[in-house]
Parts: sequence; C-alpha cells; structure tokens
Amino acid sequence: MLEQIDHRGKRFTIGDEDSVDDAREQCRRAELLERQAQREIRELERAKAVAGPVGKHRAVEVLGLEL
Repeated sequence: MLEQIDHRGKRFTIGDEDSVDDAREQCRRAELLERQAQREIRELERAKAVAGPVGKHRAVEVLGLEL
C-alpha cells in the first residue's frame, strides 16, 4: 500500500485492486450526478424561458424559484 496526499492535503492510500475499483465507481457516480445536474439546469432554463420575463407573471413559480 502506498500513502499519498491529494491537492487539498487529504491523505489517501493506493493499494489493492478493490480501492482502485472503488475509486472508479465513485468517479462514475460523480459523472452521472454531474450529467443529472446539467440536465436539471437546462430544464430550469427552459422553464424560465417559457414563463417569460421577471415581473410579468409574479405568481409563476418554477422549480421553487419565483420568477
């Protein structure tokens, strides 16, 4: 096992294949969450565009944000 320090100063250990597989799985999950976040941002932008300019429909709420 090899101990390393990442760019934030956090210690981590490189060792067996299980830890490599775990790191790959975490990376894959992070990528999936990033894609989901980007989709949600695009949906919010489309909803804002459909709702119109701020002040025109004060009662309209999109994803919890009043426009």
